[in-house]
Amino acid sequence: MMSLPKHLLILGCGYVGEKLARACLNGGVQVTATTRSRERATELQGIGITAISVDSPANLSTTVLAGVDAVLDSIPLCRDGQHMFAPQHQWLPALAEKLQHIQWAAYLSTTGVYGDANGGWVDETHVCQPTSARGRERLIAESLWQESGLPAEIFRLAGIYGPERNMLGRLKAGGYQAVSWQPPHWSSRIHVDDIVAALMAAMQRQRAGRIVNLADDEPLPHVEYVTELAGMIGAPSPVILSPEEGARELSPMALEFFRDNKRVSNRCLHRELLPELHYPSFRDAVETLIG
Repeated sequence: MMSLPKHLLILGCGYVGEKLARACLNGGVQVTATTRSRERATELQGIGITAISVDSPANLSTTVLAGVDAVLDSIPLCRDGQHMFAPQHQWLPALAEKLQHIQWAAYLSTTGVYGDANGGWVDETHVCQPTSARGRERLIAESLWQESGLPAEIFRLAGIYGPERNMLGRLKAGGYQAVSWQPPHWSSRIHVDDIVAALMAAMQRQRAGRIVNLADDEPLPHVEYVTELAGMIGAPSPVILSPEEGARELSPMALEFFRDNKRVSNRCLHRELLPELHYPSFRDAVETLIG
């Protein structure tokens, strides 16, 4: 096993990026992070991160990048009016030229790149046929990183949850709507702590070109997930809609997110990075979300 990098650059330091940064700082890793918000930069500085407010990673100076030996891209898709797009083509070539000492690079993608599998299992060898613009653009971003000349790995994340980012508040408020698809539409989740653990392990077991699904051990139809979760926290039961009612009442984005039907395999994650998860199922994590 290799040691952790000396200096990690996190591009677009949001929810996952901050959790990873904290773990790296605790491990003695220097962390630099980018954000578009000066207020967010100030927040990140407060926990020991060298935070830079910048519109594009291409504008990072060679001085800033001189000691960086690992980079994580967690920049979300950008919007141009009603359209979203992967921005990496605008800045990745210029950034790659400046990163002279990179030993590890990673892009946080989504399991949405697989598209619909009619309820079947998908692993990293599954042909990607994304059904949404979001999935198609994420796949483009993956390709850009794979062709960047950097030792890049791709992590395809299932639905992320954890402290400060979960459904408890929406369920407790009552009136949460979920579609009862027929046949049931499976979805997968992953706790942020397990994402961080997987990334920390990957830095120490580097393999350029690797693609890994980050999902927990229990795919579950969303309607079953929210119904059981509501019961566990004493929240009102969700309002169950038929597919026809869902089409009328839910936003296009919500429908897009839940329309695909697949179960995400995490065998590669267990085999190569994490033999066991902190939270194999959402049931194991509920107590950590309350409060």
